[in-house]
Order: sequence, then structure tokens, then C-alpha cells
Amino acid sequence: MGGNTMFGKTLSAFLLVTLLGVTAACTDVSRGLGKLTANKFAEPRSGTNWVIAPPQLDPPRVADKTVYISFRNLSDADVNFLNELRSGASALGWVLVNDPESAKYRLRGDLRFFGEVDPESGGLGAAAGMGIISGAATGVGAYALSDTIMGNNASAAIGGVGGGLMGLGIANASRPREWAMIIDFVLEEYKNEPVEFTLATDANSARLDATGAGNGRMASGGGETKTNSSTATSTRTSNYFPHGVRLTAWANQMNMEEAEAIPQILPRVERVVAQILPQ
Repeated sequence: MGGNTMFGKTLSAFLLVTLLGVTAACTDVSRGLGKLTANKFAEPRSGTNWVIAPPQLDPPRVADKTVYISFRNLSDADVNFLNELRSGASALGWVLVNDPESAKYRLRGDLRFFGEVDPESGGLGAAAGMGIISGAATGVGAYALSDTIMGNNASAAIGGVGGGLMGLGIANASRPREWAMIIDFVLEEYKNEPVEFTLATDANSARLDATGAGNGRMASGGGETKTNSSTATSTRTSNYFPHGVRLTAWANQMNMEEAEAIPQILPRVERVVAQILPQ
């Protein structure tokens, strides 16, 4: 019995290694054939979509181009693009400050989702079910949930190694796969006089300040709430007016893996800072 068990484990390990090798080879073959036939999914592609577009603000004075930038990852993915946001702002001549109370502008990025979506959807279907942009004066309404997020748990029994497996691998490797990040931004613009606005809130926003740290204030900093934080909105008075922005950044290719998608998406995120901060 012990010999049979050891043989079984060895065979399973061999088949797994073989399958991984076949999968990688099939992907390379499929992408190579795709280039020859001008298949648009043979090469990696990426892009962005504005679900809620950035506000059209007047260009600030040079002395007012100070910004505090923060980032929170609210998704399950191990991704942090704070450095990309800071680099994008710095390249545009913005002065990065460490004290949010001294900044004329404050930009918070919240990664809400990162995962596989329907090819060529740009993540828009998934973004439609995200609800409000918490901490923004204006946000996304309560959309109906969209069933567009695809699972990544396909499994198949290993029936043999050879032409049948290779044929199946080629077919699977030829399928385009798309990955998307859905990012909520709140751009807070300093006003010389306090302004009153309606703030979009969720269950957690009453415990987060502009830096993403927990406290008893609302997410925009300063002022007091006039309504219960458990409601969808609250009235707020503050010198910082919070604009809500929602973005999807996506990448696709034949049989694209998560690790291949991230390097395609992050440069896109860095470039969008130029469209969010006023110039």
C-alpha cells in the first residue's frame, strides 16, 4: 500500500508539472499565432474609463499647487499604487506635502476592486454595482448589481497527457482574459470660505478622515455632521469641498494572468493624475 501511495503522489506531481508546462507553452503558441493573424488580443492592451469624470476646475496659482495624497486598498488584491499617484503629481509640478491640513488640494485614492472581468467590458459592469463614492459631495447612485465579474476557478480532470491536453490548452490559451481595477478618488479643494454640501456616506465613512485614519470626524475633515451617519447622506460644512471621481483601469490579452495585468495597469493609474488634478 505504501508503495502505491508514493507512486500515486509522484504521478500526480508529474502530471501537475506537465500541465503547467503545457499551459505556458500553449499560451506562447496562441499569442504567436495571434500575432501572425493580427489578433488584437495577441499583444497586451490597457486603458481607462471614467465612470464619474473629474471636475473641471480652474487652474490653481503656482503657490496653491500643494497636494496631500493618500491611498487605501479596500480590495482583496495585494496592490499599492500610492507611489504612482505621488510620482504622477510631482511630474506635473505639484508640491507634495505630508500634512493634510496644510494642502490646498487633497487627493485620496481608494482601490475598491481588482479582479477578472468580461473581456472588453473595461470593468464598467463591475463598477456599476459599487454604489456611492464615500466621502464625496456627489457620487454614484445605487445601481442594480451587474453580473459581469467572472470567476477564475476553472478546473478539469486530468485524463491524460498528450495531444488531447495540448489541444485543450491551445483552446483555453486563445481566450482573451481581462483584468480591471476600480478606483474611487476624492479630490478635496480648499475654499477660503466654508461651504455647506451634502456628503455621501457609507457605514464606515464616519470613522475615516481625509488620510484614511480612523477618528470621530467625517471623511472630508473639519466641520460637524447634522444628520445620522447611518443614512446615505449627511449635511456638512467645511473649507474642503470633496469632488467624487470613479475610474476603471483595465488590461487584457490572450490568457492574461493577474501578474501580467498589474504592470500594464499601474502606468495608466499614474497618468490619470494629470486629468484629476487641475492644471
